Amino acid sequence: GRWSSISPRYFVNAVWKHGGLFAARKQQDANEFLNFYLGRVDDELRHPKSTSSVLMDLFGVDQYQEVKCDECKTVTKKTEPLLGVVLSLPDENAVKTDGKAQNDEVSDEEMVDKENVIDLLDCFGSLRTTGRFVGENKFDCDTCHAKKDASWSVSLQRRPQSLLISFRRTLWTLEKGLHKDSRRVKFPLELDASELLELETDRVSPDIDFEGCHYTLISVVSHSGSSPFVGHYISWCRVGGVDSNKWFLFNDSNVTEASESDVLNAEAFILLYERRGIPSV
Repeated sequence: GRWSSISPRYFVNAVWKHGGLFAARKQQDANEFLNFYLGRVDDELRHPKSTSSVLMDLFGVDQYQEVKCDECKTVTKKTEPLLGVVLSLPDENAVKTDGKAQNDEVSDEEMVDKENVIDLLDCFGSLRTTGRFVGENKFDCDTCHAKKDASWSVSLQRRPQSLLISFRRTLWTLEKGLHKDSRRVKFPLELDASELLELETDRVSPDIDFEGCHYTLISVVSHSGSSPFVGHYISWCRVGGVDSNKWFLFNDSNVTEASESDVLNAEAFILLYERRGIPSV
C-alpha cells in the first residue's frame, strides 16, 4: 500500500471528544468501547426513514424469545436485534466433567484443566435455553388476562456475514469483589454455528454456505493483566482473507508475525468470525 503503517491518532482523538465515558488515557473496557463504537457508527450510517441498517446486515443477530401459555396455548413472541453476541462464562463454581458421573475417577491434572478451560459452545447456554414460568413467577398472559403457568424458550436467529462474539470477563462476587475472570475459553479456527444460529422462520435461503453456517476466525482481542483496572489490550489478526494462514500480533505500534497456536492460546475478550463463501468485509 501507500503507507507501511497508519497511526489512528485522529480516530482516538474523536473518541476522546465524543465518547463521553471514554476519557483520554484511562483504562477502558474493550466490550464497552465496542458497544459504543458500533452503536455510534450505526446511528451515523442509518437513514432516518430506513428500517435497514448497514451494521445489522454485517453483524446482526436476532435474539428470539417465545412464551407459550399452558391454559390458552397462545404464543407470545419477541425479537431483539443485537450487533453481535455477548456471552457470560459458566459459573466459576461449576465443574464440568464432560458427561462423567460424579463418582467417576478424575485425576487432579484433569480436574485443574476442566476448571480453567471452557469450551466456546458452553458459553452460548444462556442465550439458547428453555424454562418454565410457574409459582410466584407465573406469566402474565394477555389473552387469559391472568397469571398462568407457561413455557419459554430463547434462541438466536439470523446468520450474519461477520459473527462478533464478546465475553463478560469483569465480574463481582462477595468473596473477590470486582475482578477479572481469567479462565481460558477454547475456541476453534473453523466454527460450524448451524446449531447456534437458527434460520429465521420466515426466511429460507438457497445459498448452501448460508445454511451450512460455517465461519472462519479472523481476529482475536486479548487483555494482559490480572485486574480489570490495569493492563493492556492486544489483538491477533488473520491477514489475507479467510483462506490465508498468516497471523499477525498487533501490540500498539509493534506488529509481528504469530502462529496459530499463539492465537488459540490467547485469553480471548472478543472474537471475530467471518462466514465462508461471502466476499471479505
